[in-house]
Amino acid sequence: MLTGTFLGLGALLLTTSAMAPAAGAQAAASAPSSVRSAAAPVPVTALNCDGNTYKCAANLQYGDGKWVADWSVNVYHQGVGSESSSVRSAAAPVPVTGLTCDGNTYKCTAKLQYGDGKWVADWSGNVYHQG
Repeated sequence: MLTGTFLGLGALLLTTSAMAPAAGAQAAASAPSSVRSAAAPVPVTALNCDGNTYKCAANLQYGDGKWVADWSVNVYHQGVGSESSSVRSAAAPVPVTGLTCDGNTYKCTAKLQYGDGKWVADWSGNVYHQG
């Protein structure tokens, strides 16, 4: 279950990591004018990651409620040894139980509700102060 703190962080994360220069420009050009004029981040209502497609997707609290942001991630097990092939056979997608972002490494890590609880997804992001 997502917490209020997570929603705020998730909204900031999506604003910063979903803005690839080429993809952002293309999406902005094809988006309705009401989307292009939205200046503020919107809350995230659900966040799931998929070990089969190596993507995370966030449901956004915006408009008709059917807006989604997604991005590529690394999915792996935090245990001893190399990455297990069982991630590819996981029922997709799985809920995210925790989310952290590191301002030193510029990486965000999502804990996944899967298997023994040691599966994570991570990705690079922009971390900055909005002041």
